[in-house]
Amino acid sequence: MTTTSNNAILEEFRRMDADGDGVVDRTDFLRAPRKLLAALGIAEDSPKAQALIRANETQWESFLFLGDADRDGRLTSDEYVTTRTSPEFRSPSRPGKGEVCQTLFAVLDGDDDGSISQDEFLRAADFLCMPPAEAASYFATLDSDNDGQLSDKEFLKAVKRFYTS
Repeated sequence: MTTTSNNAILEEFRRMDADGDGVVDRTDFLRAPRKLLAALGIAEDSPKAQALIRANETQWESFLFLGDADRDGRLTSDEYVTTRTSPEFRSPSRPGKGEVCQTLFAVLDGDDDGSISQDEFLRAADFLCMPPAEAASYFATLDSDNDGQLSDKEFLKAVKRFYTS
């Protein structure tokens, strides 16, 4: 992993550390999907929301299993970077692998048509930590067939690129 990649992972860690205490705990980790649901006006008790939260809980448990060296239920920045750069994290057999992406796609697909429109994508731009103009440009890059929609495959490619760049 390059220094640039590690810096991006550290920035991801800092965004998650909502209370600024230098560690990410379960509450910090689950804040992001809950914030997205609130921003999109999706009730947490809806099936889509529950699936997204469960997928993130599975992801959190995987993070702890792989990286919580002192087993205190929290991740320091070093533990987080070590986890995110480990071969085990990237393994296709990791529990929950792909679940967050699938459930996030379903949440962003507000009209349930099986794709994410640019408007739907832009509604989540803040959650993705992107200014609207940058998000619109990024959407155009991701829309490889130029149909104005992101298919699940295009979206998965985007998520992979985000987590590996």
